[in-house]
Amino acid sequence: MLETDSKRVWSIGQNVATIRRRRGLTLDGLAELSSVSRASISALENGADNPRVQTLWNLADALGVNFGTLIGDSKDECVVDDDGASVQLIDRRTSPKIVEAYLLELPAGVSRNARPHVSGVHEHVVVLAGELLTGPAEGPSLLKAGQSASFAADVPHIYSAERASARAIVTVVYPLQEDGARPDLELNWPRSKVDWEEVVSLMARATIEVQNGVGINTKRFQLPAQLSPAKAVSELRRRIATVPHSPAVRRFVLTGSAPGILSLYRAPQMARLPTATESLKGNLADRCLKLADLATARFGSCDLDRIQRSVSETSSLMESALAAEALTRHGRPTVPLGVGTIEHSREPDDATARRLFEARIDVDAYEAYELVHPAYARQTLALAGYLPVTEGLRILDVGTGPGLPLAMLRELRPDLQALAVDPSEVAVQHLTRRFAKDPAVEIQQTSITELDPPNQGFEVVVSVGASHHLDTSTFLAAIRDQVRNGGRVLVADEMISAFSDCEGRQAALIRHHLWYILDTLVELPKGSHKGDIQLAKRLAEVLPEALGMAYSQRSDAARHTIRDLFEEVTEIERPMQPSHPLAVFSRFHLLELQALIAGFDYEVEQKTSPARFKALARTNGFEIMEHHRIYATDGDGQEDAGTHLLVMEAV
Repeated sequence: MLETDSKRVWSIGQNVATIRRRRGLTLDGLAELSSVSRASISALENGADNPRVQTLWNLADALGVNFGTLIGDSKDECVVDDDGASVQLIDRRTSPKIVEAYLLELPAGVSRNARPHVSGVHEHVVVLAGELLTGPAEGPSLLKAGQSASFAADVPHIYSAERASARAIVTVVYPLQEDGARPDLELNWPRSKVDWEEVVSLMARATIEVQNGVGINTKRFQLPAQLSPAKAVSELRRRIATVPHSPAVRRFVLTGSAPGILSLYRAPQMARLPTATESLKGNLADRCLKLADLATARFGSCDLDRIQRSVSETSSLMESALAAEALTRHGRPTVPLGVGTIEHSREPDDATARRLFEARIDVDAYEAYELVHPAYARQTLALAGYLPVTEGLRILDVGTGPGLPLAMLRELRPDLQALAVDPSEVAVQHLTRRFAKDPAVEIQQTSITELDPPNQGFEVVVSVGASHHLDTSTFLAAIRDQVRNGGRVLVADEMISAFSDCEGRQAALIRHHLWYILDTLVELPKGSHKGDIQLAKRLAEVLPEALGMAYSQRSDAARHTIRDLFEEVTEIERPMQPSHPLAVFSRFHLLELQALIAGFDYEVEQKTSPARFKALARTNGFEIMEHHRIYATDGDGQEDAGTHLLVMEAV
């Protein structure tokens, strides 16, 4: 049992709580990842429990930190279990690798089964007294005093004292995290015109290779002592502007002590919207459809000033958003009218403990900035085209959130009536404000899984951006209970490329979310708040490298990079309201990182692939009538990642 010093117990509990909150995990989420009960974690965080050694190891692994970080770096920190087993930190080093040494003492007949540590961790055990059975659980070694063993500790492993008590030094060596994307070619810094011509030639060749199927190319430069990395980065940005452009390749200048150029294949993001427009009538619908077409027009072929007027002169949320997206895609980053003013709602007292949407995603920021998300208005316009033309149609809107898509649907179809359901208290506060004077919208704070079935099923159920916040099959089954036979279900949502294991899923999540960000990176002008400028700069410096890692089968390194970056940038002091309209984009990027990290933890973000979504839909009583990829992130095919629209019929 933990030493009776209550201050030490409290300190360890506070360490757990602080790290959990910094990582964005709820108590439920940490319980799932660590196999430690929610009640035990809560008691530990409140200083009311004396945890076992194994409990702390499990929590440390789940939180992605070292055992020493959790119990404190002081060398006299010791954890003692009820059965007499104890672990004491005796030394810790953090450079170049993290190395921790512990004194382990086990009474006779006491054993510990340890979970796998993170990939690449090794342990070295030296027995000081007694006998210790230790090593991988499938093949441990019996060591006597003076003997030692080394083994990979990223598999289940054991420590067991046999007939006599055992005393041992256990040294845990954590892997060195590689920085940056691995280079395909390392070059000396060019010193002449001929050298630069050779670099441009290599970049032109890399463009061909990447667009034809290689997918990624990275070149790094070794700098002479007299050249600073900042000057080298500036020069590289100037030089790559001379490389022939390919719409299928995105180039990023990599920063750091060895700057470089990253070339990535970029799938075409948008195609023309599906042709179903029978329910889209009137001048507003016509203008919106034309703006949606302009977003896919050839670069340089549009009258941008005319589109700019559509942003500022309309009173329509959808028209302004579509016009702003067209301008952004044509090289003039623009924020829709009225976007960017954040209003803080009252948050539930235990929001960070319970598994609520607002426990992982800043709903107030979502309300303020989500409209600049690529294809956010576009998906709603496409969905509106599949609404039946029935006058006064009443729909069920599932996972309405703060209500932006429903507001846009009501602009296009003023006759529309809706029952809007969402379990988030904060989202419903925004929803209530938005539709306070609209009697056509009824609001219920509840989950679709808890909504009572109607006497007569709905003719149409819609859901925009919500299906991935629930277990997909449960979401679909609950909707099937609400819709009549032959009724229509319209789902617009983000989905990722197919995966078959956890590592593949994490790589797919990273590639999907980071393209939404990299497609909307902006540089803020002078005069913006320094915190907003720093935020935008750090995102632009780090995230291309993280995406390069994900495309290079290094998703673990990318995940660590993204987590570290998010913790860094959330500490940047910046004004509550964006200091410049373009600062809205980097505020949206923070939201996207929140969603990505929640996806790593499978908390309130549970994206699947389009093919699997459709299979689950058929399992739950739906026929797929139409499927469109509205915005492509990762991959070329219809079944790859991006924003998707599915039109389904209840059978």
